[in-house]
Amino acid sequence: MRKLLVAIAIVVSLMTLPASGILAAAGTTVVVTPANMHGWAFIDDNGHGGVGQMVSGPGTPPLGSGSAELSLSASNQGYMLATGAYTGTKLSDITNLGYSSYQSGPLLAISLQFDIKYTPDATVYQGRLVFEPYQNGHATVGSGWQSWSPLDGIWWATKAPGNVLCSQQSPCTWNQVLAAWPDATIGENTLFKAGSNWSSFDGNVDAFTIGISGVDTTYDFEPTLTPSNKDQCKTGGWQQFNSPTFKNQGDCIQFVNTGK
Repeated sequence: MRKLLVAIAIVVSLMTLPASGILAAAGTTVVVTPANMHGWAFIDDNGHGGVGQMVSGPGTPPLGSGSAELSLSASNQGYMLATGAYTGTKLSDITNLGYSSYQSGPLLAISLQFDIKYTPDATVYQGRLVFEPYQNGHATVGSGWQSWSPLDGIWWATKAPGNVLCSQQSPCTWNQVLAAWPDATIGENTLFKAGSNWSSFDGNVDAFTIGISGVDTTYDFEPTLTPSNKDQCKTGGWQQFNSPTFKNQGDCIQFVNTGK
């Protein structure tokens, strides 16, 4: 009888699997804050200043209540928000890319870039692969929050050998990049950048999704949010805080009253 029950349990389990026989992996959302950057860092890319910080807003961000701000005041400045989490990842393994940007408009918006190695054995820096919203061909950069789908857009390379085929004046589709360099990998950084020959800029980025082999990770950029009075915990308000996080409204109110 026990063997029969085990056999039935196995059959039932198999019946609950999707047609492929493999359970799909759920996506993950990572909240990046000044207290826990999860490997992200603001970097002065040109050595001439600029500002990078987590802020509230502006407006209504696509995730949470905040975003990452990049601000410049001179054309020789370039500032970026970067992570090394995807170093060594093959471009051909990237199955999803998306992010949202905020800008006063028109034309300029924060770009998504990869440090790039066109062949795995490359020993010299080979520049970056760049997606700029104004080139993507699917939407016009305007004011406020906009969402971008880089895999559907076009890309240009900053250095050889990439810029021979995919120059800034003649960018390539993602499929053209993969066809030309099937073994290309991400180098040191995956990054968002503003500046380098922009006279000035103040904009934001949020809700970055990157999928590797079908598994998505979404990064939600937020400032440090701590309740200062118990009313902020009510009507679901407890859910917005990240320093610390709370299990429910009562947990939040207890923190305000006791500090723990």
